[in-house]
This record gives sequence, C-alpha cells and structure tokens, in this order.
Amino acid sequence: MTSRVLTCLLLSVLCALPAAGARPVPAPAAEGMAMLQRMDTARVQGSPSTLRTELDAQEAKAPKDPMPRVYRAFLALPSDESFAEFKALAVVYPENPWPFVGMGLVYVRWGMLKDAAAPLETARKVVPGFAPALWADGLRLQAEGKAPEAEARLREALTKLDVPRFRTDLALLLAGRPGGAAEARTLLVRSVKDWPEQPEALQVLSRLAREAGDAKAGAEAGALLVALQPHDREAHRRQADAWLAAGDKAQAVKMLERYATLGGAEPAVLATWVRLNVALNRPDDEAKALVRLAAATPKDPEPLLRLATLAEGKQDAAGTEARLDQAAALAPQRADIQVRRARLLLKQERYFEAVAAYRAALAAPERPVPEAAEEAAQLSKKLRLPAAPAKGTVEQIYDRVSLGLVALYLEHLMEKPDLKGNLKVRVDLDPTGKATNVVVLYDSLQDVLITHHAHVAFMDAQYPPGSPSPEYQYVFRPPPR
Repeated sequence: MTSRVLTCLLLSVLCALPAAGARPVPAPAAEGMAMLQRMDTARVQGSPSTLRTELDAQEAKAPKDPMPRVYRAFLALPSDESFAEFKALAVVYPENPWPFVGMGLVYVRWGMLKDAAAPLETARKVVPGFAPALWADGLRLQAEGKAPEAEARLREALTKLDVPRFRTDLALLLAGRPGGAAEARTLLVRSVKDWPEQPEALQVLSRLAREAGDAKAGAEAGALLVALQPHDREAHRRQADAWLAAGDKAQAVKMLERYATLGGAEPAVLATWVRLNVALNRPDDEAKALVRLAAATPKDPEPLLRLATLAEGKQDAAGTEARLDQAAALAPQRADIQVRRARLLLKQERYFEAVAAYRAALAAPERPVPEAAEEAAQLSKKLRLPAAPAKGTVEQIYDRVSLGLVALYLEHLMEKPDLKGNLKVRVDLDPTGKATNVVVLYDSLQDVLITHHAHVAFMDAQYPPGSPSPEYQYVFRPPPR
C-alpha cells in the first residue's frame, strides 16, 4: 500500500473516532444494497456527483453515523482512497460488516482474490449470514474460476435477500454455462423489471431472448438498453436489427434515423433505412434517408436518381432537375441519366438544353436507352435543325441559319397569321472559333422554337478561328397579303 494511502488511512481513523455513547447501528442488508443500486444507477446515468453531494449532506447532519462515509467509499470503489476509507472504518467500527464487504470488493476488482477472502469472511462472522458478504464472496469465487462454488454462494445470498443485484449476478453466471440460459433469462426478467438501469443485464437478456426464438422479447429488452445509451449510435443500429427480427419495421426506422442523427454513415445501414421507408410508404422520410445515403456514397448516383424520382412525384421540377444534374455529374457515361434529363427539359420546352442532353445520352456508352435516338431525331425535326452544322464566314453562317429560321417562321404563320417580331443574339467565340454561348439580346417574337433553333444552330456552327463574337439580328414580318 502506498504511503499516500497510509496517510489517508491514519487521517480517516482519527476522523472516524466516535464520541462516547451508543454505537451507531449498521445499515440493514436490504437498505445498504438499495443504496448500492442507486450508485450503479447514478453511474449509468452519469450523475454520481449528485449522489455524492447527498451523502455529504447526510454526514453533516449525522456526523456520528459512519454509513454516509461507507457509501461514499463504495461510490469511489475501487480506488486507493476507497480502500483506505473502508480500512479505517473497519478499525473503528469492527461490528459493522459493510466496510469489510467494501474491502473485499476492492480486492476483487483489483484482482487480488486471495486477499479478498479474509475481509469477506470477517463480514460473515460479524453478522452471520450477511447477504451482501455472501454475494461479494460469490463474485470472488467466480473471479477465481470456481463457478459451482460461486453459484452456490450467490444462491445462498439470494435466499437470504431477494434483490435485483443478486438476481442479475447469478443470472450472468448461469448465462455462460450450458443449460443455464432458461433460468438466467427468468432471473433477468425479474431483475430488470425492478431495476431497468442495468446495461449488461439488458444486453444479455436481449441475447438470451433472441437465442430462445423470442425476437419480440429480445427487441423489448434491447429498447430498454438503448434508452440507457441515447447517444450510442451503434446501440441504435443493433436495436434496429432487433426490431427487424421482431417484424416491427416502424420501430426499426426510428432506430435507424437516430443512428444517422448521431453521425452513423455506414452505407449498408443507411440503405436499409431507405428500404424500410419505401416499404412503409413514407416518401418524405425516404428522401431524408436518401440525402444521408447520398452523402455517405459520394460516387454513387443511385440515391440522387431516387431523390429525383421523389421530387418528380411531387411536381418539383427544380428539385428533379437538380438531382438529375448531380447524378449526371457523378456518372457522365450513363446514357439513361442523360435521357431522363432530356425528357425533363423537353417537357419544360427548354429545347436547346434537351438537344444537348440527348446528344450526351447518344454518346454515352453505359446503360443505353433504345428510344433515345428516335426521341432526339423527333426533337431535331421539331426544331428544323440542319442536317450538318453551318460553316464558313460569319456572314455565310448567318445566311445558312436563316434558312431554318425562316422555314419555322412560315410554318408558325399558318397558325398565327399575325406573328411578327425581332430576334437578336450574340454568339460568344473562343480563339479557335468554337462557340461557347449564345446570348439572346432581344426577342420580341417570343417564339420558343425559333429562339431555340437559333441557339442550337449558332452553337453548332463552325466559325473561322480568330473571329470576333458576332451579333445576329432577324426581323420577322408576315409577307404582304
């Protein structure tokens, strides 16, 4: 024992000397075990300091009563300070079995099993049949690998005092032995009913129930365990599996959502969350899960494509387009994504963008869409696009594009005899003569097919290198009648 512990021991002895008069009565076994249970609960809940403050107040109120100090030492177990306090109290109050039980438990926790036997035997002599001493000795025997002797001692303690702690430790011993699962489960059911704040007991009970084929009972025990570990995302993941085994998809979804909220990002787990929401027909929750899955799988376009489908179902064109654009950026070689984009753009009468999307689809080697070629051809026909790009001088290109624009205009005059207006565009060129953009500067005609024909035709045209960015203007007027 260190000199620091010896110093603490001497100070504790001096502090423990009682005043003259009646000796304080040790706490009964049931009362003491109830306090130890409160300590374990406080540890699980992360609030041992609150209990320590309460014990300090009890000691101040009854300074001649050693039990607040005993309990405070149990709360600090298995530290050097707790052992020193137990030792000092045992010297001053040799008729009190609790300090001896405390010393024995400290030795057991430290792995000094031979040293643990003596104080526990003293406790049993001080109060014959003292159940907490029998219990602690059972833990010592179990640590020594003497399972039959440990079981006998724990059963003896339980016979004298039926409390959750004793049931739990006997059950945990039996659960690890062949043929002991059924009794262990019975003991644990009673124990956690009276004292649910037992993580290890709940974990073993959940496992035993599942192994016995009672998935629902296993899930219910696991739910209590998760309630004790609200910030443990892996506990929520395991509980989701338990609820699934029990056939409760709604509860499993709750666990998986909590898992994700706590930062869980395992793609397989998030994919399960998505599938369950699909099965439960919860599109909004599915979308929430898909966003998480997309973030966890940044190279996979599938979550984005499903998000696009959900947005489309809600008539959210902007959301659909955004998701399809993201998917296309991730998988530029997939033709099916470009076709979806093209069809969406076509529906919105954004023809020149639809043309580009169809062209990208026809050039993409993966997942071709057989109908895409015909759809692209129909769009070209609708826009009266030239069979080959215009080329030559800036003026020649102007004249060539004019043919298609005039043809479209004459077609539309048949439906709108008074159709007239001006169209002026600028074509931005790079130094090689490649068009980089077509900007509509003025459009009083407001004929979408004509405007989009001009956009596609001027973007496709082949300009002489070094050409300045040209501006083209067309005046559309009906012919004289």
